[in-house]
Amino acid sequence: MKKLIVLLLALAAIGAVSAQTPALTANSTLSWGVDFDTGYTGFKNASTLTFKVPFAFTGATAKKGDKGWWGDISVANLWFVLSDDQLNFGATPTTNAVTFTDWNDADSDGVRDSGEYATLSAAITNGTWKLSVSTKNSFDFANADALYSGDVAVGLDADAAGTTLSYASGALGFGVTAASKGDWTANTLNEYSFGANVSYKVSDALSVSGAAAYDLLDADKELGFTAGVKYSAAPLVVALNSDILVLGGFDADALLEVDYAVMEGLDAFADAYYSTLDDDLEAQVGFDYAVDPVEAGVWFGIDNPLTGIAYDFGAYAGYTFAVADATTLYVYAEYTNDFTGKGSLVPYVQLKNTSVANTTLTLTYNDGDVDVLAGNFGTLVAAAKVSL
Repeated sequence: MKKLIVLLLALAAIGAVSAQTPALTANSTLSWGVDFDTGYTGFKNASTLTFKVPFAFTGATAKKGDKGWWGDISVANLWFVLSDDQLNFGATPTTNAVTFTDWNDADSDGVRDSGEYATLSAAITNGTWKLSVSTKNSFDFANADALYSGDVAVGLDADAAGTTLSYASGALGFGVTAASKGDWTANTLNEYSFGANVSYKVSDALSVSGAAAYDLLDADKELGFTAGVKYSAAPLVVALNSDILVLGGFDADALLEVDYAVMEGLDAFADAYYSTLDDDLEAQVGFDYAVDPVEAGVWFGIDNPLTGIAYDFGAYAGYTFAVADATTLYVYAEYTNDFTGKGSLVPYVQLKNTSVANTTLTLTYNDGDVDVLAGNFGTLVAAAKVSL
């Protein structure tokens, strides 16, 4: 009990210092479902609790001195999370524990959403020149991502950690990077990579960038380049990126992306990708529309016309019906076809009611995304969720 009192006092002190309110969130869900494919039925209980203390310096940058050089560090989305894994009835409970998860996502949903996870950057800088101190400075050659199967990117072995000396002023930015395969206890062969990058903003709408990296002291001696150009002036965005490996084997890939905002909620897009690795040529065109309560889209793709042509087609649509003041019905379906069979159809339906305070009642069909054209029928689940 004494330890618990000390912990609570410490948490109260943290809240006072941070001048931000700690947040306690909890929810408990009772579900009953039936699997139409197996005939199985049953109940499920699931509960979670999270206590958060947002620190005062979240998203802030601390520096000392307006002239000369200073150490600069920036931390964003840092959360203190208390959790009791025995609240999760869906897993085998273990010993109660207080955990400190420093690099957690801001809403603790377990999904690494863009801009949501905590970041830390540190450097020695004078405002124009910057020497990075943060522990990861990699050569990331993944600008030209394949549309369907990932990317054919340049990967350097000596790329565990390092530092970058960079310059940024006005429209021009450039830097040089040194990285090692491991630290002084693991880099047994003293393998290092070196690289450089540059970017230039030609105008408000047009920018160009490029980079090179070489495994100078690595056994593989890989040498790679990347370059890109982007034009962005509403309603049009055009980007062309490429990655090239010239030593340690030859490979090049390029990706052209075009996006045009036709009107509010409606975007037209076209992508084209090519890789020398297997003469992979892919292209895709389509439309996306999203204005509440409607969402819809359609796309058509072509794959490998150089080696054996294949096609891909898809369409989706969703609509949210306002049944009553606190009741909605969401209906969604997605259809895809590669023209080798009858295709795939995945429906989803959810009836939701929030008329009871702190409570969400749902009746959901096919939450498991099964393909009904493959002879599957999915699941039907009734659930009540109470949240704090």
